Amino acid sequence: MKKVFLTLLLVSFAAFSCNLKTQKAETSKEAGALKEVKTSKKVEAPKGVEAPKSIDTPKGIDMEYINAVDKLMEVSGAKTTVKAQFPIIMSNLREMLKGVPNDVFAKIESKYQEIFLKRMIEFYAPIYNRYFTLEDIKGYIAFYETNLGRKVARTNPSLINDLYQAGQQVGVAIGQSVVEELQAEGFDTKGL
Repeated sequence: MKKVFLTLLLVSFAAFSCNLKTQKAETSKEAGALKEVKTSKKVEAPKGVEAPKSIDTPKGIDMEYINAVDKLMEVSGAKTTVKAQFPIIMSNLREMLKGVPNDVFAKIESKYQEIFLKRMIEFYAPIYNRYFTLEDIKGYIAFYETNLGRKVARTNPSLINDLYQAGQQVGVAIGQSVVEELQAEGFDTKGL
């Protein structure tokens, strides 16, 4: 039982420790970016969907830049990843709002799916804008339109998953080695 706990502890450490600094940095940067995002002009809603009044273009980011980020997300495969988040959000909402009939929820889900994607792109655009010019984004798009770029977009989800799993295995192995070394030096590791 202790070995199972130790393994779970080490896997958790390996899985999350590498991303902890990045997540904290991204969270604080995103929070700062969201404070800076002000609105100036309305963005059109998807065809057939009435947009809520809150969908706006971030101040200082023109539509050409937002459209370029949208295209980059499409050709890089990032848009597919973002689209995959929406059903998870809706599933969580369904769980919290059990009294809402399925047909009503289906209409809401259909209405807000495109709006969700548009909002994500609008929130991502200022973040991209901090690091990349419009010309940079266009160059990035040009790369993803090459054979190699399409291969990168196609294989990245699997590659990232494989690298994550490999990182977990390395973390477990190193964690076990650390425990063994501590035991060899006479330290009590029974609580692990």
